[in-house]
Amino acid sequence: MAYDFGSQTLGIRNPFRAEGALIASRGLVLAALGAYCLLQVAALVGSYREVEGWLHAGLGLFLLVWGLTALGGGLLKVFRFYVGRNVPASLAQNQADSDARHHLSYSADELHAMLMGRKNTTFKEPQSLFARLVHTLIPRLIFLPPAYRGLAENLLFGLSMTAFMLLTFALAWFAGATGLARLDGTPVMSWLGSLLALYLFKLWFAMRNPLRHYSHGGLNISLARIGLIIALALLLPVVLAYVHNRVQSIPELPINPAPLLLTTLALALLACGLGLFMLQQRLTSVAPRTEVSEHRDNWQRNLMPKEIFTRLEVHVLANRRHQEIPNRIYQKFSPQMHEEGGRDKGAFSGRTLVETQPVVQEMLYSSGYRAVRLCSSLIGQLLLAAGALWLVTLVDELAAVAYRPENLAQLGYPLLLLLFGLVVSRMSNLFWAEMQFRSLLLDLSVEGTYTESRLSTGQGIHDSTRSENIVVRSSITPWFLLSQLHTSTFAQSGSMNLEQPRHILSLDKADETLAEVLVELDEFFATRETIAGINEVDLRSAGQIFQMNEQTRAGGQANLQLEQQAAAAQLRQEAEPVSEPPVQS
Repeated sequence: MAYDFGSQTLGIRNPFRAEGALIASRGLVLAALGAYCLLQVAALVGSYREVEGWLHAGLGLFLLVWGLTALGGGLLKVFRFYVGRNVPASLAQNQADSDARHHLSYSADELHAMLMGRKNTTFKEPQSLFARLVHTLIPRLIFLPPAYRGLAENLLFGLSMTAFMLLTFALAWFAGATGLARLDGTPVMSWLGSLLALYLFKLWFAMRNPLRHYSHGGLNISLARIGLIIALALLLPVVLAYVHNRVQSIPELPINPAPLLLTTLALALLACGLGLFMLQQRLTSVAPRTEVSEHRDNWQRNLMPKEIFTRLEVHVLANRRHQEIPNRIYQKFSPQMHEEGGRDKGAFSGRTLVETQPVVQEMLYSSGYRAVRLCSSLIGQLLLAAGALWLVTLVDELAAVAYRPENLAQLGYPLLLLLFGLVVSRMSNLFWAEMQFRSLLLDLSVEGTYTESRLSTGQGIHDSTRSENIVVRSSITPWFLLSQLHTSTFAQSGSMNLEQPRHILSLDKADETLAEVLVELDEFFATRETIAGINEVDLRSAGQIFQMNEQTRAGGQANLQLEQQAAAAQLRQEAEPVSEPPVQS
């Protein structure tokens, strides 16, 4: 997802700086070890020690590349954490932003069902037998995000299988010690221990990324499989002893597998102890709720139904945006209008589902949790660095493995350190990466009927202004569902840092917010005009015209009176008799 700059930041800080500094330091150590090995190549080849030279060259190149990669990854975590205005990921497909390419955890219908049914589908039932056992031992584990649940199941599965296989090995040894299988003077136990060490290494190598959920695969262990393993533990030593004594002698192994098995058990206990402690600390903040604020009503209003949704989206919900970021629209309102008996009446229905911009919420951790999280990252990097350093010291001994096969056993220890270093390092990253958010999720369903009528005003004899309106009288039945969501996601370093799936952990009531929404809608209904009116400017203009007309009429009346007076005087003058002059005698 491209970085979108905004002057108003979301207040999301880089959570990986401490971890990135540790990874970068480990990268420098590995790169230095790789360079040291490469510098030894010329001297070794010049002294005709080609085998040691090639081993130094291969190991040095591997460590140099791995170290530089770790250095770059660590610095990426230390550098600025770029956060755009479109993060975190939406819960469902955002209809208002068709270009968004988030990893979605829900659908719009699923979110609607969660609000209607007061349920949270994030907390899914465990599937496998072992997963059910883990959730029985840790009941509140189901209320954590799926990544934490998978981590707990993976760690406990690895530890359980390690302990179980060691017990079966002890059972086989007990069978030989008690005479059930004649193993004295045979290399059977050495072979069994070596095979078990290889199996445990394969087991943990497959789980080197403990964040991948194995519940539907290897974790689905059955009781029949457990019984088969126990039977093999009892029968396999007998079979091997019979082959050694009766068919063909089994060669001796110059390897003592017991230290490797104990080392594997100790490292498994260390990794599981760190992970389970941090999970237990995370469980203390779990407070799952499925509460929803609800309002149902019946309105008789003179308006089109779509005006309610327009008002909600443009004004009511827009006023509740965080940093003026557009809301996420998971269900656009597309009203369905059905005419009944004519164009002047019918029925309608529609639904909208909107989430406000999620606001980051600081997570409160105990000091013990913070200390163990930092120590877990440190231990993971130390195991990786120690394993690499041990490999460098064993290069010369590995070159003589053809003459001294027992040197091959020493290779197992640094490999175990590297393997469990990866497990602990990747496990601890999960506890740095979690971010939580708060947001509002509104679901509004509307049904009702409408009728149209024509309303005319200003048709009196002396009226000069006339207004004619088509009034839609709607009987509206709204159903408001509003909840404050508590969601969680896991950040990554890079351009897709907060575009990972976001899961709902809790739904809380939002009664105050719902009351404010209803008050704003009531104010909208009260101020809405049904009849076309005249504004203040029109009234002033009309008043000026009226005054001018009054003056015109007043001036015309005065002139008319003067003309009438002049005409009356002329008529009087014409009506008077004309006096004749006197006759002179």
